[in-house]
Amino acid sequence: MLNPLRSLVLVCLSLVLATACAAQSIADNQRWAIEARRALDQLDYKSAAKAADKIAKSPATDEFQRVAADTLLRCGESKRAIELFERYLTQRPNDRPYLWQLGIAYYFAGRFKDGAKLFEIHREVNPNDVENAAWHFLCVAKAESPEKAKQLLLPAPNDSRAPMEEVLQMFHSGDVEPVKERMNSFTSGSAASRSANFYGHFYLGLYADALADEATAKKHLDIAAKDAPRNYMGDIAKVYAAHLKPKL
Repeated sequence: MLNPLRSLVLVCLSLVLATACAAQSIADNQRWAIEARRALDQLDYKSAAKAADKIAKSPATDEFQRVAADTLLRCGESKRAIELFERYLTQRPNDRPYLWQLGIAYYFAGRFKDGAKLFEIHREVNPNDVENAAWHFLCVAKAESPEKAKQLLLPAPNDSRAPMEEVLQMFHSGDVEPVKERMNSFTSGSAASRSANFYGHFYLGLYADALADEATAKKHLDIAAKDAPRNYMGDIAKVYAAHLKPKL
């Protein structure tokens, strides 16, 4: 049998090694997360996805798994993003209502009913977001029909971002002109104009996609992707535009 003192020493050594390994894992994940962020900022999606893949394959904490999932979605890898988002939710189930990103990933993966459900519960924590209502409309239109999507359109009052009020009206009425008029109401070249045009084209494209008007959807999403800001939805616009391209 082992000497008690020797046993204690071995236990202590094991704890030290485990702590050191855990610290190294955290340091590695921090480094890869920074690499992913920098690559996204530089529009280097291949390098960003590689960094996210390293996190995904490591014994990463929940938060790092979510970072990897977000990065992969922004790089167009929706199915792998879903895997990591859902892994994250096994440890953080109460976060599901906040995870609108997963709803977008569900759409790109063709899981329209799952997407619709996610956007419905997201409204419980974010009731004024027209973008959430828009993605819900899209998922219901794809899962059932545009008519059903109109019936189930989620309320989203008081979204002050241009042209979100007009976008919500468009889903009610089918009239795209107020969105275009609002987009054109700003001084050309201004920050407000760039933002309104990006989101306007994005959601004009999404609405056309919901109606199965592929040519119009592609036209607007291509414009949104071309002029996309360097942020989460800017990257999603590029993913969306690529998603609409004919599969060869």
